[in-house]
Amino acid sequence: MSGKLYVIGTPIGNMKDITLRAIETLSKVEVLVCEDSRNASKLVNHYQKLGMIERRPRYIPYNEFNESSVYTKIRELIEAGSTVALVSDAGMPAISDPGYRIIRECYDKGLEVEVIPGVSSVTTALSASGIGGDSFIFLGFLPKKQGKRQSTLEKTRETLESVAGMRIVIFLSPHKAVREIGEIKEVLGDRRVVLMREMTKIFEERVEASLSELLERATAKKYKGEMVLVIGA
Repeated sequence: MSGKLYVIGTPIGNMKDITLRAIETLSKVEVLVCEDSRNASKLVNHYQKLGMIERRPRYIPYNEFNESSVYTKIRELIEAGSTVALVSDAGMPAISDPGYRIIRECYDKGLEVEVIPGVSSVTTALSASGIGGDSFIFLGFLPKKQGKRQSTLEKTRETLESVAGMRIVIFLSPHKAVREIGEIKEVLGDRRVVLMREMTKIFEERVEASLSELLERATAKKYKGEMVLVIGA
């Protein structure tokens, strides 16, 4: 394997949800660029115990505080002939995480990039929702600032009203879920939605309700874990 960046999809919950190509690539790369080295180490250790991965890579964590230095380090490693893999904590890298900047840097420097596709919580939630439609918009996590959230949701409402069969997919953080569900209801109206929580894990949960009903449940239960909200037209 010559110097290259591999962008690898990893499981979103169930550790069996990984591709043969991902295992094959993880077993050969020298460097693993990850959000959290503890999570990446658990991933590699799991498949090592199963005899599926022999080699332990070197871990390089990346985050908003060390991005610039990581770009330089990765570029130098690949230019020197090292094989580097980029993973996120779950699912496909560069989806609502800063990994896209690493990929962009490699393209800008003329370095080879290969994507090893895998599970996506976005498409998994859409499939499990049972909400029909020909298209969807993925908003990721809503903006932190209230004004930007309001503006984003208002533009989303306009799209829902003008495009038939449109669905909206939003990531929810546990500590913000109640507030954001309330804001979504306020702007988009009391629509039918599906909340997917802890997908592919033991305690996976699917909640279909109106936004007002979901708000009541979320307030009472204080939902934890990863959540994806699918909103229908």
